[in-house]
Amino acid sequence: MSSAVTQKLTVFLAFPQDAEEAVTFYTSLFDDSEVINTIRARAGEPGWVEGTLQHAVFTLAGQQFMCINIPPDGARGSDHAPWDTYSFSPAMAVYVQCDSDEEFDRVFQGLSEKGEVIMPVGTYGFSAKFAWVNDRFGVSWRINLSESKVK
Repeated sequence: MSSAVTQKLTVFLAFPQDAEEAVTFYTSLFDDSEVINTIRARAGEPGWVEGTLQHAVFTLAGQQFMCINIPPDGARGSDHAPWDTYSFSPAMAVYVQCDSDEEFDRVFQGLSEKGEVIMPVGTYGFSAKFAWVNDRFGVSWRINLSESKVK
């Protein structure tokens, strides 16, 4: 896998406190995925527990993503935005185009576990298989298997 991805647009996710758990989960679920870089809190850094993930760059299925843990009160950057008012919304979703029935089932199972299924697995007249879920971290995913991928 590459150590750097050149990509014009990158999804940036701000987690309330579980960014590391999310990155570990996502990179285990998708092929061609890896953590490229992390920044962790240093000893004595105001607001943070030493070693806590602050920022990560990672790839999922070869696509670059970035994430942060929202800065806690007293941390550098905590006053830059009204962080406590932010949360993920199903209005913005990561769209996953699966290559096989098996991949679809694996991704759907993983993302829906402890999450919320918005649209259960179905065809809906536009796809061989489609589902929409909010995962356990609140991130919304639209999972698709197109007719052309069905064998």
